[in-house]
Amino acid sequence: MLSSCELHKNNCYLNTINTNGMCIYHQKERIEYTRKLIDLLKEKIVPGPRTFGFEYEFISKAPLNLGIMNRIYRFLPDTGFKRQNTSFIHESGMYIDFEPGGQIEFHSPPLQNGENERLDKYLSLIKKVVEAINQKLGIEYIAQGYIPGRESSPLCLEAERYINLHKRLAVVSTRGLEMMKGTASIHFHAGIKDLDELHGLFATLIRMSEMDDFKMGYNRREIWDNTDPGRCGLPFHIDDTNTTFEAIEKIVDHAIHAGHIGENKPFIETDDLSFDAFLYHLTTIFTDIRLNIKGPSLELRTSDSVPYDQFKIKWNKFISILESKTYSDTEI
Repeated sequence: MLSSCELHKNNCYLNTINTNGMCIYHQKERIEYTRKLIDLLKEKIVPGPRTFGFEYEFISKAPLNLGIMNRIYRFLPDTGFKRQNTSFIHESGMYIDFEPGGQIEFHSPPLQNGENERLDKYLSLIKKVVEAINQKLGIEYIAQGYIPGRESSPLCLEAERYINLHKRLAVVSTRGLEMMKGTASIHFHAGIKDLDELHGLFATLIRMSEMDDFKMGYNRREIWDNTDPGRCGLPFHIDDTNTTFEAIEKIVDHAIHAGHIGENKPFIETDDLSFDAFLYHLTTIFTDIRLNIKGPSLELRTSDSVPYDQFKIKWNKFISILESKTYSDTEI
């Protein structure tokens, strides 16, 4: 049975939207979260040259399980990555996380345009770790966007958020478990250096997500479109005519109506509506372009994982477009 909020969104939405296409049913909460989010971004933004970053995922050729994951965890310190909570940190600033199917994900530190030697060092380090895992443990990780048949593979993470998400996607979607365990992607980050540019930067990334160089491959797109419509794809639109406040308001409006992964009802109907709870909930939203509070940055999340040489081409094009284009451009 749909909750009252979901019924409202599905059946009454046309009668309760403002001119920007947002729900007026929870206008007070939306505006409050929007203002707090803007204040937080103002605190975190560090002016200066734009920085860029990436998350580069590799998927194992064969399905993994918790026992195999523990072998990887024990081995990673031998490659220079020391465990810190659920991540593995290298002295270079790069760190490793894992995805629910055991996909290994390399996170870069911030890079400025033209730092090609640093990029090459990070890619060499990634290659070294992937090869070492194969040589020492017999686990072959590959840069590939999708491997079919993984929906019934074991869940390789024990954190509550992934257990809850696994349960949710088994019910609300037809291909969500494939998304969790059978896909690998590249996320490109663009640092936010001026709050007033956020809406234009977001609009530019939307256009880039539709380019051949950055859009999802057919298989991942099919999976993503049938995963969890409340938190995936791009169910709202931001363009150059929006203000930054309006852009963030749209992000907030979408998030508060997305299902909470622990309670399986819209976030706005949960008991804990604190700002901290909202920020955590925001990290469980998987839209094609996503606001990342850590950087702060905007993520372009559509690219399939590809081999190193193709990665460099995408990376250079990503930076080139954002450095050379004005955000008022209507075409890229």
